Amino acid sequence: MNQTPDGQAPDQVPGGSDPNGSGSGTDPNGSAPSVPENTGPAANGSEATDSGTGASGSAASTTPGAGAPGSEPAGIDPAAAQSPEATPTAQNPDAGTAPSADGAAQPVGADPVVLPSGATLAAEPAEAQKSGIRRRHVLAGAGVGAAALLAGGVGATWFLRREKTASTAAATSGLAVTKSWADRELALTAPSGVCEAPLVIAYENGLFEKAGLNVTLKKTGDGENVVEAVGSGKYVASNGIFFNYLGPIYNGTPVKLSGGLHYGCLDLYTLTNGTVAKVADLRGKRIGVSALQGSATNFFSLDLLDAGINSSPEAGEVEWVVIEQPLLPEALQNGKVDAIATSGGYLPIIEGVKAGWAKVLSDNQSLSANADQPCCAVVLNNTFVSEDPVTAGKLVTAWAEGSRWAGANLDATARLESEKKYVAGTPEEIIPVLETLTFTPSSKALHEVLEPGIAKYIKTGFLPEDTDAKALASLAFVDLGLTF
Repeated sequence: MNQTPDGQAPDQVPGGSDPNGSGSGTDPNGSAPSVPENTGPAANGSEATDSGTGASGSAASTTPGAGAPGSEPAGIDPAAAQSPEATPTAQNPDAGTAPSADGAAQPVGADPVVLPSGATLAAEPAEAQKSGIRRRHVLAGAGVGAAALLAGGVGATWFLRREKTASTAAATSGLAVTKSWADRELALTAPSGVCEAPLVIAYENGLFEKAGLNVTLKKTGDGENVVEAVGSGKYVASNGIFFNYLGPIYNGTPVKLSGGLHYGCLDLYTLTNGTVAKVADLRGKRIGVSALQGSATNFFSLDLLDAGINSSPEAGEVEWVVIEQPLLPEALQNGKVDAIATSGGYLPIIEGVKAGWAKVLSDNQSLSANADQPCCAVVLNNTFVSEDPVTAGKLVTAWAEGSRWAGANLDATARLESEKKYVAGTPEEIIPVLETLTFTPSSKALHEVLEPGIAKYIKTGFLPEDTDAKALASLAFVDLGLTF
């Protein structure tokens, strides 16, 4: 299983990561910088880590992901992208109903509900109801963001503007291997949180070996820019919240998304007996986050958009308060903030829900209208997938098998994460976090939601309003011929 002699997780510091920490997968970020003026979607992927090291209690003063307009360099042809056009559909277990703007279900066949964001929650046709497959709404319309991204990603800066790019990308025609990676060592970023269980299982249970792959796990350095490191080839792959990769990919970092691994590691909490009963009640309220450009901030900006709330601090409709994640539950309980957004499954607030003083307001497992967006996804080095898409496909497939096994064997997964010291916690502490996740990996589902998800994401201001969603989706996704 490519283990070290002492049986420890490769390149792991004894003790691993605390299950009470972020555990948000390997986000493409480094340590949290101080919040600057006019920060854009990290061109190099170095958004603040979701564990958060921002000044406790300081109110965010910049638009998440927004930046000052800059000069516009030459663009590229999106036909260089490797995926066919995406059809905006996704699987939804709630067959027979479709969520309404307030999160309630509506009967199949009901008139579509148009959210304030412009998203349409359409009822399903009868054939979709029978098959159990739900077609999600197409998220399109005019953007409201006015940000321009800062340059600085690895490689050329790619500006995917609607007025400058074609809307159709070239489809992949087969999986041609131009340079084999089959016998090479494949370095992946080592797991550092509970929700990276799919990678732990794929490695420890020998799923990579069974696929004929020579995988090694490398611990990332403190503050290391993971997405840039994957783009440079230091690692051939990592995993993290896929929204966090869009800014770097837009700016030219040569990485590709290939498949979602699970849902459920992003949560929005409020007080059970507080004044916030639904997301729309957050207008004029304070939301605690561990990072202004973190994955939880990114995702729940979509929910705010659906509720007709502009998430930009400049708009003054909500106030983002940057607090270190270990202090977020206390800040909520003491009334310092009205809600908190966490990532990775955070045990203290999960226990707060069980104790009755906190409740889940939204999440990307089932409650949010945007729950068809997976949290953690596999990101691959572009040279690797370009030269040997067959080996890349085997890697993603084994990773996905690890996700399915973890979902079916929570107790054994928790023991492995604890005993191999990937996580500094007991199995009893790890299991409640695993129980918040839905391990349904899918390359097809990620592909289907990517373009409509980007179209909606543009409206939050995290990407420039004239970004071509189809071109960026085609550039970001690589079709490895996977059928799951």
